[in-house]
Amino acid sequence: MARPTARDTIKSCRREPGAGSREPGAFGLDDDSLLHAGEIVPSAIALSHQEQYDRLATSCPPALPRAVVVGDPCIDQLRAGLPFRETYRRAFGLLPGQRLVVVSSTWGGGSILGSPHADALHRTLAELPADEFRVFAAVHPNSFYGHGPWQIHSWLAPLLDHGLLLPPPDSGAWKAALCAADFLVGDHGSLTMYGAALGIPGLLGAFDESTVAPGSPMAALGRLLPRLSPTRPVPHQLAALAGQRDDPELRAIGETVTSEPGRCAELLRRLFYDWLKLDEPRHPASVPAVPVPEDAPYTRRLPHTPPMFVDVRPADDGEVTVRRYPAPLQRGHEPHLAAAHLAADRDDPDRRWPHSADVLLVPRGRTPTHPEDDPWSAFTAASTGCGLLAAETEDAGCLALLPDGTRLRVTWRERPAWASFPVAASAVYAWTLRNGTPRTARIPVRAGDLPDRGVLDLARS
Repeated sequence: MARPTARDTIKSCRREPGAGSREPGAFGLDDDSLLHAGEIVPSAIALSHQEQYDRLATSCPPALPRAVVVGDPCIDQLRAGLPFRETYRRAFGLLPGQRLVVVSSTWGGGSILGSPHADALHRTLAELPADEFRVFAAVHPNSFYGHGPWQIHSWLAPLLDHGLLLPPPDSGAWKAALCAADFLVGDHGSLTMYGAALGIPGLLGAFDESTVAPGSPMAALGRLLPRLSPTRPVPHQLAALAGQRDDPELRAIGETVTSEPGRCAELLRRLFYDWLKLDEPRHPASVPAVPVPEDAPYTRRLPHTPPMFVDVRPADDGEVTVRRYPAPLQRGHEPHLAAAHLAADRDDPDRRWPHSADVLLVPRGRTPTHPEDDPWSAFTAASTGCGLLAAETEDAGCLALLPDGTRLRVTWRERPAWASFPVAASAVYAWTLRNGTPRTARIPVRAGDLPDRGVLDLARS
């Protein structure tokens, strides 16, 4: 079979995998990739940075006449998308004040998903409060194609059940996610470098140094970014990244992504038209903004309320702060679970959760028309030993049944976007444990650090 002629190919040398393997140049800039029978194969070698041109001069000097520094189309498009950050965040279903953590995994055994010792994705979902954070998994398409989508979804099923956003492999949603991100947990893949170029505070959940060229920008980034600590809580580690946006060394590494910022569309178009011996169009070349994902938020919903460990902290003024964590993802008595109670759906098919719940939840659609008149509620509360049974009512409120038979009607007087029936039930449970059973009461409620405060009204029913 005849090989393609040299005039059939333009080779674009990108930073995948990593920022260069241990080849002397950037990925693909060596004799094996560029030469056949001593001849240069590609008609043009499009480089993103002058640094790659200098590496090419060492790794494959005969290719220099075909090399053109054109910049990086991805980073230009990402930067064009930054003004539309809030549009992307709404597409992913983010509420005001919620923070988006992008966990990026390249392919191979040293990636976040491939490393046997890296559990960054699991820990991020388990340790970050569910109402305050959303987590987006940017998984390299090679992982999907190597293992198959069914296998990837099977491995990640427990995380998907608890809110993980996972786009399909042919989606460009990772670009919108980077534009919307507040934090990045990465490895030695390209997205970690793009995150640095965009100024996204980041840390490393894995890093395969054996595949990264010494002296490359990725090697430098691997030295500068902190590694995910197995002993420190993930929220504390993310909070410690605040100074990265002003770090001059990280800014300098981010600038190595392209030496022609904002000009890639212009330079590539010029290259193509010169190659075709045609006149360029008169209008300026421009890069489009990142499209808004049409099928976001890439998550799935269970038919029942997922079980949560809930930490409720009271303040001296009577306000309570609620933080919830996915119960099935916890691996022991971590600090964020020290004072937590368990809230679970009455009909969860995994019976260990409702059988041991402190707060038993019955969402709307599975309650009687008048739950206060139905004897099942008292029986269920007595038989499980739970401290509160909550039947959802209108507007995310509930009818709460206490072990002594007291019923409380719970309604949101002030209902922010994050307010929900499970949050209301847990807030009431913790408040009554501390203060006793009231005839009427008003409870200010916060969901962690989210900006808006809710207020619950309690009245005996």
